[in-house]
Amino acid sequence: MLLAHVPDRERKSVLADTKLTRRAPNTITARAALNEELAHVREEAFAVEDEELAPGRIAIAAPLRDHTGEVIAAIDMSASAAVISLAELVDALGPHLVATADHVSARLGHRRENASGD
Repeated sequence: MLLAHVPDRERKSVLADTKLTRRAPNTITARAALNEELAHVREEAFAVEDEELAPGRIAIAAPLRDHTGEVIAAIDMSASAAVISLAELVDALGPHLVATADHVSARLGHRRENASGD
């Protein structure tokens, strides 16, 4: 979530200096695939991790924004894939995570442009 929202030049610099090492079954190790995933995270303002960091670990994340709309942090939920499916985590808990992130962001002065859904 955080890497997806740093400025392009900084993200490219960080990725150029980073070796993409497999840590779990679904770790993204190709730069093109990682860039595609980061673009998707920016578009959706929601991140999903399916055993990318550690075997059996799944997670979802939402951005925390300040009064300027800049992403300054993220909030996430992680679980064991043996306890809950990724689909259940996204469907059942994702909306609560996003609502919590929106609430914290609002406390930081951020206002969603389309909060009413228009």
